[in-house]
Amino acid sequence: MRHVLVSIALLLGALSLADAGGKGRQVRYVGIHPLPKGEGGGMCYIEGPHVHLFVANKLEYRDHDGANYFIGDPVAYGYDGPKHVYKGHHPVHVNVVVGDPVEDVEWCYLDGPHYHYFAEPESPEFKVVGGAYFYVGAPPPVYVEARPAYVGINAMYRPIVYTRPVVEVVAPVGWIGAGVVVGGPGVVVAPPAAVVVAPGVHIHAGVGVVVPPPPSVHIGVGVSVGGGAVIVPGRVKVKQKKFKHR
Repeated sequence: MRHVLVSIALLLGALSLADAGGKGRQVRYVGIHPLPKGEGGGMCYIEGPHVHLFVANKLEYRDHDGANYFIGDPVAYGYDGPKHVYKGHHPVHVNVVVGDPVEDVEWCYLDGPHYHYFAEPESPEFKVVGGAYFYVGAPPPVYVEARPAYVGINAMYRPIVYTRPVVEVVAPVGWIGAGVVVGGPGVVVAPPAAVVVAPGVHIHAGVGVVVPPPPSVHIGVGVSVGGGAVIVPGRVKVKQKKFKHR
């Protein structure tokens, strides 16, 4: 009798999850990402594949093997973990971030200085100046073609009040923001020489301190209520990311 009651309880839990909020379907996510205000706000720190009962917007998320991957600035939504400063548009190697062997390069279209929780793998396409990442590679056609659809992400961040990074260094030669004009009003010129100032962090010229990220969040229970998530098995493997002091 006890096993029957347990089975009934699990079935009812699954049915209520599927019908929660009247949304009726699960949406796949991978990596940390913001939670909508209607779900309590804040951040979901689950790094591996999981599901929620709310849809992702098309400006801040990209599709990664059927899951939504957040490619915006997490600090704008209350993220308080290790972070890295970027300036201008740049590629994101999603497979490296989430530990997936299937290559997936997406593009971040945030203008100006912003944060990500990951550091880019060492590559000649990026240069670090004063502690900030600058993309200096040649933008591929896919970046040019998708830019009109994704630059609208900047309008989403203008009204958000949060502590943004300040980058005041001479951009390296080849920086995408200084040499590419694609459907925009004009060339973005690099600011005058100075230093990079990440709020709360003192960075001397050419020296930056990178703090290792916290361990992955593991949830032992598959179902949670009110903005929580269900962890689902998937091909994406979560690995502890390694960072080097520069």
